Amino acid sequence: MKKNPVENCFAVTAPGLEALCAAELEALGVESVEAVSGGVNFVGDRLAIWRANLWLRTASRVLVRVGEFKCRDFPTLYHKACRLPWGRFLKPDAPLSVQGSCRRSRLIHSDRLAETVQQAVNHALGNVSESRERQSQTVYARVDRDVCTLSVDSSGELLHRRGYRQEQGKAPLRETLAAALLQLAGWRPDQPLWDPFCGSGTLLIEAALWARNLAPGRHRSFAFMDWPKFHPNKWQGLLKEFASETLPVAGLYGSDLDSKMITLASRNAERAGVGDLCLFDVLPCGLRDDLPDGPGLILSNPPYGERLDDEAGVVASFKELREVLEGPCRDWRAALLVPDLKRLRKAGLKGKPLAQLSNGGLNVVLADVTLG
Repeated sequence: MKKNPVENCFAVTAPGLEALCAAELEALGVESVEAVSGGVNFVGDRLAIWRANLWLRTASRVLVRVGEFKCRDFPTLYHKACRLPWGRFLKPDAPLSVQGSCRRSRLIHSDRLAETVQQAVNHALGNVSESRERQSQTVYARVDRDVCTLSVDSSGELLHRRGYRQEQGKAPLRETLAAALLQLAGWRPDQPLWDPFCGSGTLLIEAALWARNLAPGRHRSFAFMDWPKFHPNKWQGLLKEFASETLPVAGLYGSDLDSKMITLASRNAERAGVGDLCLFDVLPCGLRDDLPDGPGLILSNPPYGERLDDEAGVVASFKELREVLEGPCRDWRAALLVPDLKRLRKAGLKGKPLAQLSNGGLNVVLADVTLG
């Protein structure tokens, strides 16, 4: 029986999430996993690529390396690119977008780089229609120090777009970052979880998906579904993997002062299939009185001030959180995603950095929070 070709792949992540993504890939049984800056190298056949897209909670996209070679001029680039196995990933009639980038190389024109690769793919497959639209198949052409790396995007839309968050607030937390915060903060499904600034509910929904062992990509499509040799029946088989391996959930609680956000959070949870696990209420931080006895975890992405322009309000909310930690949640742990630790100190709290991350282009820190 002919085996599927094994490909060199790269799972792209946000800064600080590389090790988490590597652990996820290893748990999926993927081989040759190596965390590097910006993502994770791994090796796998087409089923491994499908499974990575379906199950990875912390990756932004999965690229497949079509080829890598040295070149210092565009004719060499064209001839070498023509010989690559494009037919494994692209159909002649599929719209194609080529994204080029050059740095520290003799080839310095990214537009011409993209055009040359487009011409090479056309030569290899026949005429391929050019498109700049996101739903097209995408090839990434990167030249760094005269080494050209050509990759095909297997994901399509970014993997944080699970499909459930159709409504959101002003400063939404990406699903991939929410999934990472749960792991970095050490949460486990048998532990109560409370997000006192829950917004559109992303943290709790990601926690519920993890607890129910639901694949984050089960309700969306991927670019590889338009590749040659995609088999819908095999895909349906992957969707059924691990379906019975659910975990007990101690309780998932979300609070927010904005009733509109609580409505959005509830709708998002229903779309994700976990509405029965998430309890959302319109409440200030200090009035939540239905939490079980500890130990539990308070985990949140509070408003920062930089984006929502209300630093005094942020500090006041942190003071409410301090009162909760002094009283009903004295046996709970707390972790907050903040741009720095000074607002915590103003509220009489101490913060110990757990991870340096990026959120919406801002450098932030996940802080283990204790009483000052």
